[in-house]
Amino acid sequence: MKQTIKFTPNLLTLGNLFMGLMALVFTAREQMVFAVMCVAVALVLDFLDGFAARLLNAQGELGKQLDSLADVVTFGVVPGFMLFQMIIITQGYYFVEVASWPSMIYLNAGIAGLVPMAGALRLARYNIDAGHKDHFLGMPIPAASMFVLGIPVILEMQYHLNFYHPLSNQFIAILGETRRWDATDFVIVKMLFNTRFYQILSIALAVLMLSNVPMLSLKFKGLSWSKNKWSYGVIIWLALAYIIFVLPYFGAYGLIDYLIIPIIMIGYFILSLIYATFGTSKERAQSDEI
Repeated sequence: MKQTIKFTPNLLTLGNLFMGLMALVFTAREQMVFAVMCVAVALVLDFLDGFAARLLNAQGELGKQLDSLADVVTFGVVPGFMLFQMIIITQGYYFVEVASWPSMIYLNAGIAGLVPMAGALRLARYNIDAGHKDHFLGMPIPAASMFVLGIPVILEMQYHLNFYHPLSNQFIAILGETRRWDATDFVIVKMLFNTRFYQILSIALAVLMLSNVPMLSLKFKGLSWSKNKWSYGVIIWLALAYIIFVLPYFGAYGLIDYLIIPIIMIGYFILSLIYATFGTSKERAQSDEI
């Protein structure tokens, strides 16, 4: 019975993996928003498995390796597949038989493969690093996936678009005039139907994941402010982003709404850069004094 209870964190990790599988199925079946929901559940499970392992004193090598295997599928392969699909959509080949695709389409969409490859390399590098710190080196793979997962939510829930068909600039102009979009809306929609945007995003996320830039962690050491001030900073930013970008427009049409997802992630990245500039040097100085 004791062994069964201690296996609970691994069951949560396997649930994360299963949600990743379901997300791939939904992404392949023109249901990317459902795929995002699956990954959201996986994020919760990914948090709970570590929490349960510490609570049950069930931390071990098996759980560590299993967690990385699940993460590379859910937060690496799923966003990579989404980026691949979006590039195919913007090229106008989504509903064309694969056998009819020209070789250039494979080359264009293949850039999306950098995301799962970089994610797998990052996780492997993390697993063999014996001296884990209070922060991450490089963008965590779940955080990187959020930049991608917000895209179908914005297109479908924010702009109510059937984004599986490419939209011409002329049609976007007509649609925007009918729905009273502002200039920002036009820029965002055109950007999200541009192949280069997804290719640049794939390269940028891969570089960020493999970089040595310190990125903030949400792992708390108790509840004290001094030991967790940067983690609390992320929580404060989440609350401020909600107050500034959601509450003022609650119930309004066509404003910020689901754009909160990339806004939150950009804020997290900026906070991490501030931490990399000021926080790590102070922590090193404190550790040297000790």
